[in-house]
Amino acid sequence: MAPLLPYDMGTIVEVSVIHAGRTTVPTAYVVDRPIAGHNVLDMPCYSFLIENRRLNKKVLFDLGIRKNWKEKLPPSILHQIQSAKALVDIEQDVADQLRNANVPLESINAIIWSHHHMDHTGDPSLFPPSTDLIVGPGFNRNKRTFPGYPTNADALVTDDAFSGRSLVVLDFWNAMTIGGFLAIDFFQDGSLYLLKSTGHTHNHISALARTSKDRFIFLGGDIAHHPGEYRPTKHLPLPTEIRPSPLGEEISSPSVCPGSIFEAVSSANIRGLDAKVTPFYQLNAAMNEDLKDAEIALEKLLRFDGSSKVMVIISHDASLLDVLPFFPRSINEWDVKGYKAEGTWRFLRDFARAAGGTTDESV
Repeated sequence: MAPLLPYDMGTIVEVSVIHAGRTTVPTAYVVDRPIAGHNVLDMPCYSFLIENRRLNKKVLFDLGIRKNWKEKLPPSILHQIQSAKALVDIEQDVADQLRNANVPLESINAIIWSHHHMDHTGDPSLFPPSTDLIVGPGFNRNKRTFPGYPTNADALVTDDAFSGRSLVVLDFWNAMTIGGFLAIDFFQDGSLYLLKSTGHTHNHISALARTSKDRFIFLGGDIAHHPGEYRPTKHLPLPTEIRPSPLGEEISSPSVCPGSIFEAVSSANIRGLDAKVTPFYQLNAAMNEDLKDAEIALEKLLRFDGSSKVMVIISHDASLLDVLPFFPRSINEWDVKGYKAEGTWRFLRDFARAAGGTTDESV
């Protein structure tokens, strides 16, 4: 059953995806028991420009990576990057791309962090003091997030992020509920909702952006790191035939391939579950502060993902890189343009080697 979505109040937001850096890490560092051949996880870092034109307001949901990460990040973060054998690449940060598109940084009313990890926080210090920083619940009550580094040696964020600007900590005590998530109507007009989705971190939030009268984009942050953690399910079963095919011509034509090829490599078989409706991957306890809460949040996401009225975009979905148009273009017409239909099963190419397709890991 699809989630009960909020009713239309006559206002939408315009959503653009900004490609704000990229990391690659061993897949085993991120997901539980990677499928054979899926050794490296390619993780683009998406930021989202969200504009409410009726109110003349602009906000950013996440900022990706900051360019001076080597010089500015706390030593503990640099150690994590090194120990994970991660590669970090950023050429133009969000501020650069906004300026290049003639979007004044002064026009950004707020930066919303899905959570405090370095591939989401970017560099808010580049924005003027008039830009608020909005964070999830408990952010200012945890030594790992507040105050920032170097004032606080234990912090995983830098204090220049909120120095001289308003730090707004969300409070969900009197919030509404959308699809099981506690939700705040950010603009108070039904166009953008911030959702409490803690688990990955204590302060993790997601967002639900209305792109037309009855269509939405679910911005998941790190509620998952790979689509295989929430697909397939009973809400979105693995198709009998997958179009377009994520495999090379060795297995099938470029346009279609049988879903049974991927059923055969699913970890569901080991667990005695139906591979057509069981996600390929499970969440990794090492990647989540509270695994139980993370699993609860992900379970709530499944009904959104299965709804024809919602497109789910997590922050690191590399399978969408050649599907979505990027900033300054909008993705509001995702339904009409078929972005969801084209992109839903594209992540299966990560399992091509196990399925007997191409052995090129770049696919």
